[in-house]
Amino acid sequence: MTRFRIVEIDLIDTLPLRIESAPAHGVLPHGTLDRTSSALEATETLRFSDLGYVDEAHRPYVPVVTQAFEIDRGISLTSDALGGTSTFGSVTMINDGSLDTLITQRANDHLPVRILTGEKRLDPERGVLVDPARSDLEPVFGGLGTLWQPGRRTLTIPLLGILSWLSVGLVSRIYGGTGGLDGDSNVSGQTMPILRGSACNITPVLIDAVNYVYQVSDAPAVVSALYEGGFAGGIAFAGAVADIYGQSPAPGTYVVQSGQTGTWIRLGTRPVYGITVDAVGSFSSGASPVNVLDILRQMLLEDFRMPAGYLDATWQETSQLAPWAGGWFWSGSESVTGQDVVRTLLAGLGISIVSTRSGTLRPVRLVQPLYGQETALTLTADQITDIEPVSLDASLSPPTWRWRIGWQHNFTVQTAGSGLHPQAPAERQAIIGTADRYSVWAKTALRTQWRVPNDPAPIVTALASQDDAQNLAGDHGLLWGAYRTLWAVTVPAHLAWQVDLGSLVSIQAPVPGLEVLTDGIVVSEHARAGDATVTLQILATGVPADQSHLGDFNGDFMFNGDFM
Repeated sequence: MTRFRIVEIDLIDTLPLRIESAPAHGVLPHGTLDRTSSALEATETLRFSDLGYVDEAHRPYVPVVTQAFEIDRGISLTSDALGGTSTFGSVTMINDGSLDTLITQRANDHLPVRILTGEKRLDPERGVLVDPARSDLEPVFGGLGTLWQPGRRTLTIPLLGILSWLSVGLVSRIYGGTGGLDGDSNVSGQTMPILRGSACNITPVLIDAVNYVYQVSDAPAVVSALYEGGFAGGIAFAGAVADIYGQSPAPGTYVVQSGQTGTWIRLGTRPVYGITVDAVGSFSSGASPVNVLDILRQMLLEDFRMPAGYLDATWQETSQLAPWAGGWFWSGSESVTGQDVVRTLLAGLGISIVSTRSGTLRPVRLVQPLYGQETALTLTADQITDIEPVSLDASLSPPTWRWRIGWQHNFTVQTAGSGLHPQAPAERQAIIGTADRYSVWAKTALRTQWRVPNDPAPIVTALASQDDAQNLAGDHGLLWGAYRTLWAVTVPAHLAWQVDLGSLVSIQAPVPGLEVLTDGIVVSEHARAGDATVTLQILATGVPADQSHLGDFNGDFMFNGDFM
């Protein structure tokens, strides 16, 4: 058997030329719409290989690949960036001049790239190697290729994960400054605010200083309370209106206009103190996800125009992976990219958005596995060709003795002074006086067991509930409040292709802590096309896959992840 690799690159032309004969004048009534649909883009697939390959549809894969891939992928393991992911790599091909036109005349930035591998099998009767069907090939990498780098006789294509799609900014409207809902000259050129999910004490954007009109979001939203200097009883709600400029509200009241194009409030009296609101934002399409992960999914589709095909089939519209309510508010005063949104919404949740081998995005949660949980692969000394220890980040090793997880972020901090209404209740002042409140997990015994245990900084999250933040802090404590080890495990490539980042595996090796079959999580991958092996970094979670060696207790008694 001979192993080979293929590379597929999709060239996308967003402005295809449509050639057709135009009907003569008078054939159709003036103003008649064309019933013939036309594609918004055209896709052409380039097919290459390292040893040559022809699929079952008789499509040849030209053997010009000299270095099929160099790939490094990983999940961030630091206390302040749990959940971040990165993907880097490249593919190199021979260019005999046939690719010059594509290099110079076609856009080649952030185009889909797929790398697959398979084995040619010898036909004993004919004495030739037979190509397998493309459906039988194993995916190695699925992502995007950034700007091509041509050499004298070579072409190198840097590889990125699908998340690199989110290097662009939020797709939001900009104020023109022409007046009305288009804003006055004070906000001309500024991006409209965006509210997704629930947010506490946000400052809406004043877009009309003469008529006291504020914008809450660029999409539908529900304003649950309006405050003037922290006091909710001074300005009364006068109802929802279809046209906020249709009639001025009565003094001491406010009205709300909300629809597909945005949400605004208008005051009937000039305020003395700053105006803030508590609100829940939806999407222009009408979608109203509640949980943080579901909000992120919808933002990828609507606010960043990510093709739905890039989302993995396992990432459902309502995910059970993280059923935690929350949300965030972006005022429009700063430039926000998709990467910023992912970091903001997933901060502290221990959730990674992983670019899978097949080229889709899938959320993965780093959490202590349960005893008996099914694993994707079992690795023993028979499969492992090399194993070496890897140092965990200093923020997670030694163990962490405390986690502080924020909840219900306050977007407008208002402290006692001239900015607060004299009738603002003490309870409200306590809420708006600090940016965040925290739920805490702590294990003081670690402070005596370790000389310098880690104490991560408080983490600001998009969570709305104290109970959710408390449960999350406990999960972090269960995973990181005990001594963990990270191992670089080298295995044959065909085994590595069976797992992905975030996969749960069982591992046993002649090293301290892995003498018995133990659960672990794949957190990184290092692969080179010329090698027959792949190095996986596996975080050993300390949970034996077989707990029979624990005796009569059988592992039933645990405290914060430590067997008693």
